[in-house]
Amino acid sequence: MAMSRRAKLIVIALVAAAGVAAQPMILGSMVDRCRPTFTDAVAARGILWVANGASSPGVEWINLEAEDAGPEQLADPDLPSWLDMPMVPESALERRVGTIALGWPVHWSFCQWVATDTEHFFPPITENEEPCQSLRRAVREWGRSADGATVRSWLGITGMLVCWLTIAAPMALVVLLTRQSDGKSGRAP
Repeated sequence: MAMSRRAKLIVIALVAAAGVAAQPMILGSMVDRCRPTFTDAVAARGILWVANGASSPGVEWINLEAEDAGPEQLADPDLPSWLDMPMVPESALERRVGTIALGWPVHWSFCQWVATDTEHFFPPITENEEPCQSLRRAVREWGRSADGATVRSWLGITGMLVCWLTIAAPMALVVLLTRQSDGKSGRAP
């Protein structure tokens, strides 16, 4: 007995949802393909930051360390739009922000560590950082902090929907464009 179109579309929706849900595990397993992407000084929120970046398929890491006061509200165009800059008190001994983004074809899952004193070792000091090692550690420690640094995780619902549609749409189109055959085609088996 052949499945109805509705049943096929429901199966496709469930497979796509499972594909999106499995992305952290799948993309996290490919961090050995990491490559450093940049080391630069950027200005954001009136602060001059030293920044390191790394990426692997579907995963990006950015580590920022505050240096000095910078130009007022000058945003560096090289910082990705998904980077959510937290407010870090100017009185803090250290001001380091490490953010990882995950998802394909767009990032939809994020985790951020903020260190405000010298007792927190993650995110690392940018001048001593090996960005790919930091990316690997961020994937391993997603949502938690071994040394007590502030951690925040969040999901981008719009990005998650884009991922789901990217997986589901091609399969759904094939089902919708394929003629339903219930033995009415006139062809013999």
